[in-house]
Amino acid sequence: MTFFFSCGQKSNNIESKIDTIDNSSVDTFSTQPINKQIDQDKNFSYDNQVSSLGIGLIIAPPKFEIYNDSLLSEKIASWDMYEDETKINICSKFFKPDYGIMHFVCIAKSEKTYKVLVNFSEIKYLPKTKKYDFKTWDEYISQSFGIRRLTNDNVVISKNYTLRIKPEDNADSLAIPKGHELFCPIEIKGDWIKVRYDCFYNDENNSYEGEPCQNYIDKCKNPLTGWLRWRLENQLLIDIFLMP
Repeated sequence: MTFFFSCGQKSNNIESKIDTIDNSSVDTFSTQPINKQIDQDKNFSYDNQVSSLGIGLIIAPPKFEIYNDSLLSEKIASWDMYEDETKINICSKFFKPDYGIMHFVCIAKSEKTYKVLVNFSEIKYLPKTKKYDFKTWDEYISQSFGIRRLTNDNVVISKNYTLRIKPEDNADSLAIPKGHELFCPIEIKGDWIKVRYDCFYNDENNSYEGEPCQNYIDKCKNPLTGWLRWRLENQLLIDIFLMP
């Protein structure tokens, strides 16, 4: 059984590797798993449950400001993720400030602000400037270097969500090869995403390691192709690989 947790609850996604991310070039996501260990002091996780997945995500810059109101008159704080990591007391959807990652679910945007969720369902505001990068979920997933079905604390992949021949819950399922799982996103259709199995991911000497999967996925001979459900209402059902 797969469980989902909010900020202040223990996440079910702990991964084994960690690298740095350059937030100035956030268009490039990656194939290395991210460490999802709990922040023991605040009990925040890397991937936190939210009350809604909204319209997309806001990628905050390393130095950012957050406000209580849409007029940006009630500033909560100005933080530098790298210098003020221990002072940050709010939880974003994807939270790893020591690696420059605070990605907030955006539920609305105006001419001057982004309306975002923190701590599961609290509403706060970020200034709408060039420093804050808005991405739809389609863009966020499509620009990643790969995805896989959700994993638990022991990095065991959930079998509840199968690869199917069509974007339908009752469609026939497809057998996924044994080994480490990575899929290249091809097309998103509503709550479903069309993917191709990365045939190179389990190679010990993977010559494509660190490259976007779109660069080489066509080199897989007859790659397994199917559909995965990536969300169920406000629940994210996939791990998204963020770092090179």
